Amino acid sequence: MAFISLAPSALPVFLRNENTAKLILKAVKHMNVDDPAILIQWNANGFNDNAVANCRNGVPGQTQADIVNYIVGNGGVDFNGLNTLLLFRNNLAIPTCQYQFPPRTHHQAGVADVCLSVCRINKLSAAGRIDYEPFDYPLMVISCVMWRKPIYGIL
Repeated sequence: MAFISLAPSALPVFLRNENTAKLILKAVKHMNVDDPAILIQWNANGFNDNAVANCRNGVPGQTQADIVNYIVGNGGVDFNGLNTLLLFRNNLAIPTCQYQFPPRTHHQAGVADVCLSVCRINKLSAAGRIDYEPFDYPLMVISCVMWRKPIYGIL
């Protein structure tokens, strides 16, 4: 069984959600040791910033599904098809994905970001022990999560 060594009240708010916790525990059973995953908390307002519903900047095709398809096309696996938890089979798939996020996913002044937070989850042991790293910025700075290095002044 997977566990996180913090009291539930110390977890980020979105990780305290029972459905999210169940999804992570289920995914860990499908991960190998050292496999990373990213959990994305999407922001619907980032895709509804004008009259064209569910499209970033009102451009058809600039949708949440489009971003998930980008991640899947670059080595991610959309666990359970929920567009929320994306598994990677090795750490090398992540840099390929992260450095080429489409510009429409980046922070734009005066426009809501496409996600509220991103959390990297790592499977540490065959027994299911995991750790996590929350990152409360838009996808444009996901590289901080992936490489565990702080990047300052991006936003």
